[in-house]
Amino acid sequence: MFGKSKLKPGNFVFVVRRDENSNYVIIGKIISDHDKVIRIKGTFLKPVGLLERIRSGRAQGKPIEAINNPEPNNCIFFIIDRLDTGDFEDIIDPKIDKVIPINENRYFVLDGWIKESLAELFSNYFSSASEEERSQARTMLIKKMNSLMSQELKEHVYAVARSSRIL
Repeated sequence: MFGKSKLKPGNFVFVVRRDENSNYVIIGKIISDHDKVIRIKGTFLKPVGLLERIRSGRAQGKPIEAINNPEPNNCIFFIIDRLDTGDFEDIIDPKIDKVIPINENRYFVLDGWIKESLAELFSNYFSSASEEERSQARTMLIKKMNSLMSQELKEHVYAVARSSRIL
C-alpha cells in the first residue's frame, strides 16, 4: 500500500499529533495499514512538565523547538520532565499527523524511559527545592540507572544525566 515506504505493519514509528494545547508524541508499532491510514499500537507522551515550564517562562531555546517540532532526536526535552502517558491504539493518517519511521532500538529506548519512570526521576532532580532534596533525587536516579537491564537504555540515560550535569 505505501510502496517501499517504511510505514508498513511490524515497523516502529514516532508520530507527532496535535491536540488543543500542543504537539504530543506517540511511539509504537504499526499493526495494520488500510486505505492510506495506519493503525498504531504503542504509547502516547504528553509533555506536561515542559509545557508548564514554557508557560512559566522557565524554558527557552531547544525545549521550545522540541515542543513546536518534535522528532526522535530532540524528544529528550519531552522525556526529562513530567509526562502524561498511556496506552495508544488508534488510526493515524500520515497526511495529517507527522509519522517518522524509527528503528526497534530507538523505540525500546524511548519506551524504557516511560516504563522505568525515568522522566519522573529527572523531574524530581530538576525541581528540587533544596540541596538536600536534590541530593536525594540524584541518589534515587543513580540507583535506578544502575539497575537498568538494557545496556542501550542505560547508556542513553547516563549520557543524558552527564549532559544535564547530574553526573
